[in-house]
Amino acid sequence: MAEEKARLNEAAIDWKVDTSPKGRYESHNKFLSHELTAAAREQPTFFWREDEHAPVRRRPFEVDLVKLPPGKWNCPRHYHSEQWEYYMVLSGHGEMLQEKGTPSIPMEPGDHIVQPPGWIHTVANTGDEDLVYYVIADNPDDEHCYYPDSDKWLAADTIFRMQKVDYFDGEE
Repeated sequence: MAEEKARLNEAAIDWKVDTSPKGRYESHNKFLSHELTAAAREQPTFFWREDEHAPVRRRPFEVDLVKLPPGKWNCPRHYHSEQWEYYMVLSGHGEMLQEKGTPSIPMEPGDHIVQPPGWIHTVANTGDEDLVYYVIADNPDDEHCYYPDSDKWLAADTIFRMQKVDYFDGEE
């Protein structure tokens, strides 16, 4: 693979801004691993698993640079079924919000924080300047997320709510 396909400078990537309708959530992201691995995942000779004909679609890890403005949350509180996340704080001050009733984890420059699968979390900027951090995730197969405050699920890029039904509902 040529150098231009294996090397990336984060300054060359534009920030992608995601803002909720009422403005509580606003994150500025540079999806570094997505950009860096895009060319490799499209190579016809780059395969994954035992199937030599299965092209790589999933990245084996995610690395994002995130910038949160003061007073904003990066996303709704959620947990991952399988994914680990590792945070490295570069600048600003914030909190890793946990499950309701659980103390938040302070975030300041130099901090490293891990969030294992099943731990409810989100990041809030509690300072008066941008909170900037890297998040690295292991990006497992069959990952899904649950959002406890809104009783939503995210699986295979689809967001939905479940409803209780009888075991044989729709079978006969």
